[in-house]
Amino acid sequence: MPRWRWRELATELKSATDERPHLERLRARVDVACAQEQLEREIVREMAAALGRTAEKVASALAELQVARAAVEAAASEDERTRAVARFNERRCEALCARHELVIHREAIGIRRNDVLESVYPIPAPLGVGRR
Repeated sequence: MPRWRWRELATELKSATDERPHLERLRARVDVACAQEQLEREIVREMAAALGRTAEKVASALAELQVARAAVEAAASEDERTRAVARFNERRCEALCARHELVIHREAIGIRRNDVLESVYPIPAPLGVGRR
C-alpha cells in the first residue's frame, strides 16, 4: 500500500453514498472534526504540562537558593563565607532566569497578568561579602 493511500481511502469513505454498517464505524474513526478536537485537547494538555514543568523549575531554583543562603549563614570563616556568597548570588541569577522564563512561557500561551509572579516566587536581593 503506498504511503499516502490512507488519504485516498478517507476521501472515498467520505464520499461513499451507500450505507453499510461498517462504513459508519469507519466514518466515526476518520471524522475530521473529532480528530481536530482530540488534537486540540492534546495540545492544551501538553501546554499545561509544559507550563507546570516551567513553574517547577522556578520552585527548584528557589529551593537551591534557600540552601545556598543557609550555607552563607553557616559559614565559619571569611573565606568560606565569600565562596558561599558567590554561590548564593549565582543561584539567585539562576532563579531570576527561571522566573523570567516562566513569564515568557505564560505570555506565550496567552496569560498576560504576570505581575503576581514576583510575590508568588520572591527572590531576595543579592548578598555582599560583608553583609550577614
